[in-house]
Amino acid sequence: NIGGIALRYRPINMASICRAATVAASRTQVQSQLRVQWTPSSISETLPSISCLCAHFDDALNIGGVTAASARHRSNRSRRGLYDGKDVRSGNNVSFSMKATRRKFKPNVFRKRLYSETLDEMVRFHVTTSALRSIDKAGGLDNYLLSSKHVLEGEGLMAKKRIVQRKKLMARLQQKAAEASDAASSLQEHQ
Repeated sequence: NIGGIALRYRPINMASICRAATVAASRTQVQSQLRVQWTPSSISETLPSISCLCAHFDDALNIGGVTAASARHRSNRSRRGLYDGKDVRSGNNVSFSMKATRRKFKPNVFRKRLYSETLDEMVRFHVTTSALRSIDKAGGLDNYLLSSKHVLEGEGLMAKKRIVQRKKLMARLQQKAAEASDAASSLQEHQ
């Protein structure tokens, strides 16, 4: 029973129930979309409580800009390094006799040191060949870390935070230097 709605079938996820219930304008539309049976006497009693539930569940499902419902499972191994969306996949070895035996397709991973221009140092990562190509395409490690949607945690996120912190520091130093030069030029003009 969710907000006065008794469900006949188990829903796919709570977010879809909330969206469907708030969009629906009449009892028959909601029943056809959700296959639900209304227990309250009118929709006006129920929709406010459903919209509150929707806001609550949308906030709960939204994690770092990616909704939990749409997020793909990532192995612990791929969370640690720069895997560029690659992960362990499963499939079959198929012999000449067409007998299929289960196997895993593992990503091509190296432990490499990559140069960060902002940090001016070599940073060690677990990185796939796909990520190396993406780093080249982005124009360097810093650009890749700042623009990639695959850098969400692990080694990549730690390096990304350091790069952002260093860029902010450099911007503050440049601003102070500009202010100092403006002050020095104004002093020379007054003398």
